[in-house]
Amino acid sequence: MKKLKKLKWGQILIFIIFELLFTVITAPFILLYGPFENAKRIYVGSAMNTLNHQYLATTFLSKEKINNILNVNVPKEVKEPEVEEKAPEVIINKRYDSTIELFEFENSKYKGRMLIVKDPKRVKIGYTSSLYKKGETTSEMAIKNNAVAAINGGAFVDSSSTAIYTGNGGTPTGIIISDGEIVFSDLESESKKTECVALDKDGKMYVGKYSTRELRDLNVREAVTFYPTLIKKGKIVPLKGTNASQGIAPRTAIGQRADGSIVMMVIDGRDLIQGMGATMTELQTLMYTKGECVTALNLDGGKSATMYLNGEVINKVSNALGERYIATSIVVK
Repeated sequence: MKKLKKLKWGQILIFIIFELLFTVITAPFILLYGPFENAKRIYVGSAMNTLNHQYLATTFLSKEKINNILNVNVPKEVKEPEVEEKAPEVIINKRYDSTIELFEFENSKYKGRMLIVKDPKRVKIGYTSSLYKKGETTSEMAIKNNAVAAINGGAFVDSSSTAIYTGNGGTPTGIIISDGEIVFSDLESESKKTECVALDKDGKMYVGKYSTRELRDLNVREAVTFYPTLIKKGKIVPLKGTNASQGIAPRTAIGQRADGSIVMMVIDGRDLIQGMGATMTELQTLMYTKGECVTALNLDGGKSATMYLNGEVINKVSNALGERYIATSIVVK
């Protein structure tokens, strides 16, 4: 009788192990080759939006198939939102106070933090002291600039033979303008455009595709490259193709309210307890609703997503090795 019970429980255990292995092995194929289009885009987008886990998609799909999934329904040209007569205008008040407000929010998918900087002229672009050689962390750039707050910034090439996993973060891409000086540009000419966030001498924010010539004509003092534009002229910008298919991840964004206040938002993710993060559409909605932004742009996310305030990093970075080495940050002096 005891032998029969042992045999029965042994068979049950073997069956459970078999079911688990079968599910693990077949689940990616069912997901990626089944009719689950939204789930497929989120899965592939989340995998390809990382540096170290792209194999979760490339193991099962060809490069052509991945591109097809991430570029579903891409129009030949995405038009900028049309300007309406009642589109909100940013009003720059030169008598801003120096307060910074912190707001926190969370649900089962993520935990987010938002800084409201009342004086937009306090916001500057910080960058690594060793361009092309080595990046710096968001907190290092904040301390170097005597900043009270900071978030991670724009685009960079993350590769190095001497730095494992995170890269050295020392080589930016696009443009960096700081204190009115073009610190870096890899654009072919002054007429070549890059998608960026920019602030003019009065603190008014511009987002979208601009050339260095256009930014100079707008009296821009601070600018850094990244994408996509989330909100422009008070309207949510339709996300298409890869912009809409980046999956779930930690996120960072910056925007401006109609009263001129700057909104800096960081969403944590890639955590089994606190949540995996937000989609680009969710970030866009948060900047529009919670942030009350009339202008907003997505910044570098993933392992880079960092928020610094009053001498410490206040969010949970997803990089297991701590803060990531990056090329630029957005600091509040």
